[in-house]
Amino acid sequence: MGVRLSALVCVQNQDAQLAECLRGLSFCDEIVVVADRCTDRSLEIARRAGAVVIAGILPLENQRKLAGLAACSGDWILEIQPDERIDSALAWEIRATLKMGANGDHFEIPVHNYLGDGVVRQGWTGGLGEMDAVRLYRPGVKQWQARRRDAGRVVCGRSAGGLKGAIRRTAGRDVNDLVERFNRLTALRAEDLADACDPGALTPAVAAGLSGFFRSYLLRAGWREGGVGLCLALLAGFYPVVSHLKAKETLGARLRAVAAKPRPGYREVVGFGA
Repeated sequence: MGVRLSALVCVQNQDAQLAECLRGLSFCDEIVVVADRCTDRSLEIARRAGAVVIAGILPLENQRKLAGLAACSGDWILEIQPDERIDSALAWEIRATLKMGANGDHFEIPVHNYLGDGVVRQGWTGGLGEMDAVRLYRPGVKQWQARRRDAGRVVCGRSAGGLKGAIRRTAGRDVNDLVERFNRLTALRAEDLADACDPGALTPAVAAGLSGFFRSYLLRAGWREGGVGLCLALLAGFYPVVSHLKAKETLGARLRAVAAKPRPGYREVVGFGA
């Protein structure tokens, strides 16, 4: 019996991207789609594609991944996002590599990030996107913390090396989409910080932001991408600062909401007087 390959896709109201993503996964033995609070056509699209569908309220990344992995029956897992595509060359490489036998437990796959029709190869950091990632692995190799964002993926086992083909990811149509993505991700990170009741202090957030800018623009060669690379580096730098500020606002709003609730056993009396 050959090596069985499962594709895992987690979706949150992304029906406009999901159909094409699933078409590119037809070379897999099964597709598992985890739908978190989807109110669009994502469930219908996944079922029409013949996918195993898990739907529910799964706001944390580890909840979605673990629910999907529990439904996967493959010897290997290919983890893909709805805004990513696997072309025929990469599909053939994955199948051929697994057929020959892997000397390890996980593979790194390059990720090519596109803005519109143009690829932006340099400058990406974990906050906004990846340049390569462990996306092909045996069950049990990856773990996630209980967070909405920055879930601290832990990879166990031995590396089997990297693949040559790349995942194509659509980061957005333009810089405006990139900024919208930044706003969405910092809001999720702020929710995590507020859940922990620890938004942190501004000074460490600024220090982390300076480090993020340096890493994106210089270490990851964002300067090679011109204005777009500078934009990526600036967003990477602002990511921890904006997340901190949003977390303080979120935590404050939660505390005010709790304080505004009537206390048990307390009844407000109106119309009292002479």
